[in-house]
Amino acid sequence: MATAKSCAQAFAKEKFKKMDKPVLSKQAFKDVDMDEIDYENGVLRVFERVMYRGNDDDIREIRRFYGDERIRKEIVNSKCFGPKEVNFCCFIFDLKLEDFIYYKAGAFRAYPEFKDCPDDFVYEPFA
Repeated sequence: MATAKSCAQAFAKEKFKKMDKPVLSKQAFKDVDMDEIDYENGVLRVFERVMYRGNDDDIREIRRFYGDERIRKEIVNSKCFGPKEVNFCCFIFDLKLEDFIYYKAGAFRAYPEFKDCPDDFVYEPFA
């Protein structure tokens, strides 16, 4: 027999699943109005920002909101991920270095907001 507490928990979980945007920290989006973010069409930009500025809870929330499959399809198109970020994504999302189009070609650069990264700087891809 279902108790009132278990019914309330089930209702809360269902409501949480249907949220229209992830609950992220201001740490990753401190210079952006969180209500103006297009979470549906800007998956890659949201994930890039969370990777560089977010915390563990933000990464968990992005995974909960989008699901690993959708993230896998999007992150391989990032032009901003360096060796550390690519290796992290490979480990977490069961990808290969070769899956990252721009990383494999050496045509990526650090996240554009990092002003100390010169425009002509190119990482050497791992062998």
